[in-house]
Amino acid sequence: LAEKQFRVYYQPKYRIQGKRPVLTSAEALIRWFHPERGMISPGVFIPLFEKNGLIARLDHYVWQEAAAQIRAWKDQYGFSLPVSVNVSRIDIFNPNLEEELRSILETCRLDPKEVLLEITESAYADHSSQIVETVSSLRRKGFQIEMDDFGSGYSSLNMLTTMPIDALKLDMGFIRNICKSQKDFRMVQLVLDIAAFLEVPVIAEGVETEEQYMLLKDAGCDVIQGYYFSRPLPPEEFNLLIEKELADRKGQSEE
Repeated sequence: LAEKQFRVYYQPKYRIQGKRPVLTSAEALIRWFHPERGMISPGVFIPLFEKNGLIARLDHYVWQEAAAQIRAWKDQYGFSLPVSVNVSRIDIFNPNLEEELRSILETCRLDPKEVLLEITESAYADHSSQIVETVSSLRRKGFQIEMDDFGSGYSSLNMLTTMPIDALKLDMGFIRNICKSQKDFRMVQLVLDIAAFLEVPVIAEGVETEEQYMLLKDAGCDVIQGYYFSRPLPPEEFNLLIEKELADRKGQSEE
């Protein structure tokens, strides 16, 4: 952290119900560029940091970097692009969580709706009363909550009716086989139906092909992210996606 070996990359999320996909937000994803080992996969270091307690420090670093980047895009393009950041179980039990987030927002002159908070499904399943209390308080302060990795754990569907959330992120494991397995696709349709009943938008992760994209669009999925649109990008490359979005909007307004 002190040597800035960690870099935050951004993967775009596109709203797909409409004439064209619309860049609607991004997810902040951490990358570790080690001076000797090169790039270390998050799949290697994130579980380690969760075990040794360092994940809270890394999360805070990502929050700061992401908020500063949102501010930079607003200043450069006059374009507010909300960014999702991870809130781990350790963060949720931090009594200073709200104050830390508020301080970051004040420093970067941002609205709470511009920093989206992702909490994994498995975190909701543990100590649910504490989670509900913390998340409800954050929502009252104006933050929007995304339940991440839905379908990767063992939570009951009943939990969805009691947990305060603003969006549901389908785990990429659901998406991988929807073009080959009718059973997998039907499961996605069922989740979309439940989310529609709860009036909660669904974000599908890990969308890689046009066939997956079209199936999800026809099924009523709201937002997708994945390699079909873009891999996670450093800010200087993500700028091109913002410039394209602004150009598309300008072109539409002139039609």
